[in-house]
Amino acid sequence: MKWSVREGKPGDMVKVKVNSKMDHYGVFISDEEVIQFGKNPALLEGVPESEVRVCSTDIDEFRNGGFPEFADLTISEKLKRFKTDKIIDTARSRIGQDGYNIVFNNCEHFAYECIFGKKYSSQSETAKEVIKEMATGKTSERN
Repeated sequence: MKWSVREGKPGDMVKVKVNSKMDHYGVFISDEEVIQFGKNPALLEGVPESEVRVCSTDIDEFRNGGFPEFADLTISEKLKRFKTDKIIDTARSRIGQDGYNIVFNNCEHFAYECIFGKKYSSQSETAKEVIKEMATGKTSERN
């Protein structure tokens, strides 16, 4: 999956850089509606995970001053992607849901699950690798 700064289309995965190590993800519906698991972390400082919910904001609140990037899917990813209506219905049906966990159930997991039907977070996978390396004293090459 590649990312580009462009106009979003309904059902697109969207992300915005929070800091040098973290991005915030959501499901783009329109400029007036981006559904995400929690708001941009810069806006949630001090909020306990137990209070983080799936919510809808406009693109300006989602991006919080950053530049939104939209997923450009490979052919294989396009074949695995749900139809736009299902993506939107799934995302909207989860508004208000809790259970946020930065490692196991975060905004990237949410966006992937709405679009592809299964949870995945590249950021979590990288964090798990780092923790494993610290525990074993071994390092691996990461992209």
